[in-house]
Amino acid sequence: MIRILLTKYWVLVHLLLVAGTLCFAPALTVGFGLWAAASLLLMTLCLPPVFRGESFWLARRRVAQAMRGDVVAWSALLCVAYVGVGLLNGPRAFGFEPELLRWVYAPPRMPAMPSSIDPAEGVPFFVGLLCALACALAVRVGLPRGQRLYALIGLGALTGTLAAVGVGVALATGGAPSFGWLGGRFVASALWLMLFCVCLGIVGEAFLEGRLRPCAAALAAACLNEMALFAFGTPLMAGLGAVVTVVWLAFAAFAVRACGRGLALLWNTVLMAPVALSAGVGFALLPGAAAVWAGVGQASLAAGVEAFLAQWPFRAGLALEVLGRNPMLGVGPEGFAHTARFYVEGSLAWGLWREGGTGVPCDFLKLLCERGMIGALLLLIPGGAMLGRCLMRWVAFSQDRRRRYSLRYVFVLVGSLLGVVSMLGASLVGTPLHEPAALCAFLIVCACMGGWMPRPR
Repeated sequence: MIRILLTKYWVLVHLLLVAGTLCFAPALTVGFGLWAAASLLLMTLCLPPVFRGESFWLARRRVAQAMRGDVVAWSALLCVAYVGVGLLNGPRAFGFEPELLRWVYAPPRMPAMPSSIDPAEGVPFFVGLLCALACALAVRVGLPRGQRLYALIGLGALTGTLAAVGVGVALATGGAPSFGWLGGRFVASALWLMLFCVCLGIVGEAFLEGRLRPCAAALAAACLNEMALFAFGTPLMAGLGAVVTVVWLAFAAFAVRACGRGLALLWNTVLMAPVALSAGVGFALLPGAAAVWAGVGQASLAAGVEAFLAQWPFRAGLALEVLGRNPMLGVGPEGFAHTARFYVEGSLAWGLWREGGTGVPCDFLKLLCERGMIGALLLLIPGGAMLGRCLMRWVAFSQDRRRRYSLRYVFVLVGSLLGVVSMLGASLVGTPLHEPAALCAFLIVCACMGGWMPRPR
């Protein structure tokens, strides 16, 4: 029994432990990131799941060969090296330059390398990147397709458990929690919406295949994420969650009718009632509901849209100006908050700067101005490789005229795709992918999504 546990589920359990730590840990250290990534990859190489008819040594050889030939593994090394050098090449002192007659940051010790103004501010992203890439690589080379399903369900359960934490905090303090350890309400909302979509896709697939245990577990995880989304999420994400809920209710009725399994009324109730009830609980009963309802009011919504339309172009322009001064290497992690104020001119611009804080309202612009073009290219390669693989498989499927491809797990694919698109959309108006938990969950979903693509029969 111990041998079966170690050789079959240890990688899966270890992966969920790493992802769960990123979700619930208020503070992360470089030591933890190095230990978590190294231990996960070591267990993937030494104790991989063994396929039927395969010996333990053949499984280790298979995983080692897959890791050596995976472009994500080599690109991950480049990403970690680039970000790590940037942390080591700092701090940069702030002082007055007599020749320029202004205050500037001193050049780094290694001028031709990425640097940091304050290395401590870049530690959370570095740790999240380490753990996220290790989890994605473990999924790609170590987990069979069946265990990838359990990994997504477990990840949905972890993020859904945050709802219970939020309820406890709300009941204890009398107000809605801020979820600051996740990066704020917006990042938490994007995370819940992504896993809500993924878990609903698993529910639909498991129901049509008659696998009741995965169906029940995924449905419970989906309801927890939905309840948290409607109770504590931002109005934009709660609105998108409402659209997904309506689509699911229509799809569930269609799936039950097409399946013809048992009593249609009973299965309609089982699949539709928990989702509808979770939405109602989130809106009506939890402490954050009043804030959500206030946020969707006409006056509040108009004010929010007006503020966004003023802040986003202003800060995007500042990010491009910061990038223009150091286009190749950028200004380092959180460098925008330190340097952007030097480019603010005029009373109107200063008013916008004071009202909107010191952040960049877009993951991609933040990546460019802080990591430079070289860093942005390196950091986008792993995710691009995973999504590009899915795209190439879809192109091959769309060009097939002999129907040689199997469409099994198509609903898991649709749910995962909706979750990935929702997170990428959130990245255009926020920075969720710069937070460790959201980055790890996103890369795990991207890594799993390749297993749901149509395959040759």
